[in-house]
Amino acid sequence: MVDSDVDALGALASALRARGLTVTNANGAFEAVEQAFKRRPDVVLAARALDEDNALADAFAAVPDLADTPILFLVDGAEGDLGFDEVLRGDVDHIVSRITEASPRGSKPTVPQEIRGDLQQVPLVDLLQLLAMNRRSGTLGITTPTGAGELRLLAGEVIDAVYRRLEGEKALYRLLGERDGHFAFSPGEPASVRRIMAPTSRLLMEALRQVDEVQRRRSELAPAGEAFLVTEPASDDLDLSPLPDHETFSVDATFGDGAAPLASAMASLPDLTAAPTPASDVKGSRGGSMPPPPTLRAAEPAAFRLEALRTPTTSPPAPLGEPAERAAVAEKLAALLQMPHNLDELLDEISGPDLLILEVLMELTASGKIRRISLADLTTPFAPSEHLPVLRSLVTRLARPGFAPPPHLVIAASTRRMATLSHAVRRIGDAIVPAEPPPQAAIPRPLGVIRLGDGVELALVGLPIEESFAPAWPLALHGAAAVVRLGDGGEDALAAHCEALELLLLDAEAMMGPLDLASPGQITLLVRAALEAAAGV
Repeated sequence: MVDSDVDALGALASALRARGLTVTNANGAFEAVEQAFKRRPDVVLAARALDEDNALADAFAAVPDLADTPILFLVDGAEGDLGFDEVLRGDVDHIVSRITEASPRGSKPTVPQEIRGDLQQVPLVDLLQLLAMNRRSGTLGITTPTGAGELRLLAGEVIDAVYRRLEGEKALYRLLGERDGHFAFSPGEPASVRRIMAPTSRLLMEALRQVDEVQRRRSELAPAGEAFLVTEPASDDLDLSPLPDHETFSVDATFGDGAAPLASAMASLPDLTAAPTPASDVKGSRGGSMPPPPTLRAAEPAAFRLEALRTPTTSPPAPLGEPAERAAVAEKLAALLQMPHNLDELLDEISGPDLLILEVLMELTASGKIRRISLADLTTPFAPSEHLPVLRSLVTRLARPGFAPPPHLVIAASTRRMATLSHAVRRIGDAIVPAEPPPQAAIPRPLGVIRLGDGVELALVGLPIEESFAPAWPLALHGAAAVVRLGDGGEDALAAHCEALELLLLDAEAMMGPLDLASPGQITLLVRAALEAAAGV
């Protein structure tokens, strides 16, 4: 099989192995010829896109020993009749039938040593132990409801694993946690680089411990599928380092009786029994007060039960991973959680054991550096429908002569806060956001266009306040309806630019009090207040 789409390649390969075929994968014409020369396949199955200008067919024709190898091409959909050498990617039964017809050896029975079954009847751990006892070599294809994967074995030892976009031990542990799906073992020497060095027996013992622990921690961290986000600080200097090594703890019932780490951990925990307090009140933001965000409630902290923490047992568990490794995971979490992510996204994006990632996330959450967000609160409309006529009237007044519509409102903030603001705008239901990623440099960038109906729109433009890029600010400021400043960064330089261009400069916190930039509900309130101020209402 030849396809540059790794996910599609793995899924179809697993489906064909489940039907008794031996499959070798390649991601391009060169690798396909190399594999075919070694293994002499009966049929080559390739994505049609790889055969531009007959590149694949010519590559096989150039090797005399492979010139007669039949080639079938996968197509995703056909408007008319399929060509004589084409098969639909989604019709696995038809693909098997065409492979059998095209093979010069004709119809062949299923390999006698083929092993197929259901994970609900034969757990993957039991199957791997059986293969290890018999020192079997081959490829174990696994298809689950969430994706396809493969385990490659040499003399009973797992030497490599892939699952969706994961590789190595992380993919193996994730597959061992799957309880629903089908498997098919194809014997033969696996063509794979060895990425798993540890003995399989040790990996299985560790997996039995980690799989259950991962499930437990997942249910504690996000019982209703909550997302996570860095807690907005009072300043732009954000410390997201994990807890010191001597204070590392797990939120469970495994601490020793009266152990010093437990006392230290308990002292660092917030009062989880009190009502949630806005981050701005805790951090001491300047001026004003505001109720908790209307569209971004804190997730219920029921999973963090103080009674469980106080339950005495034998001894504290050793923290997973070295301090440097935990610090690296915390740094990656901090970078990703500038925008909300759920647990699945975090575990897939960050390398390292899932259990380690969850442990560090629990520490940062318990220490208040990262917060949980209810999924129901991740989106909001720009305004109630009864307010839209007034808002359309306000936006129409802001059109500047000589400038093309729609009128635009500039929101100025630090580069770090701009990422959070950009993601909040994406979660406003009436906003159309740009498809391209934001620029890496701290230059003005479009945040989105809010549609108010009747052809009236308002553009939001982000202005990162980095004074070294101040010469680029007029790109966003010319023709703006108003400028809203978040925070104190670049205050004098921005005020000078607005004065020179005769633009209204508004202070967000003076209008609204402390703001939660991650809340789309609060961003809509800020924009509506700015519209009223700019229109003189």
